[in-house]
Amino acid sequence: MTLMAAQRRKLWGELAKELAAFILVAACIVLLWRDNLLLSLVMLVIGLAGLILWHERYDLTFFLAIAVLGSVAEVVFVGAGVWRYANPAFLGTPLWFPLAFGTSGLIGERLARTVTELQSG
Repeated sequence: MTLMAAQRRKLWGELAKELAAFILVAACIVLLWRDNLLLSLVMLVIGLAGLILWHERYDLTFFLAIAVLGSVAEVVFVGAGVWRYANPAFLGTPLWFPLAFGTSGLIGERLARTVTELQSG
C-alpha cells in the first residue's frame, strides 16, 4: 500500500469516527431530552471523549467558542419568542445545550477538516 493510499484510508477511518460521534450525540438528545440532568452528564462524557480523541489546541478553542456562541444565540432567540423548548432549565433553554453545542461544533469542525483533506488528496 502506498503512502497516499494509507493516508486516504486513515482519513476514511476518521470520517467514520466523526459520523459515529454525530449520530451518538443526536441519538442521545432524541432519547434523553426529557431528563436535563442525565442528558447533561451524557453530553459531558461525550464532549470529554471527543476532546480526548481530538485534542489539538484548535479543537478545545472551537468547542468552547461554539458552546458559548450557540448558547447565547439560543437564549436570545428564545427570549425574543422565536421558539421555545419543551424542557427548559436555564433562561428558556435546556441545561445540556452548551455541551451539545460544543460537542456538535467540535464534530462539525473535524468533519469539515476530514472532508476537505479527502477532497484535496
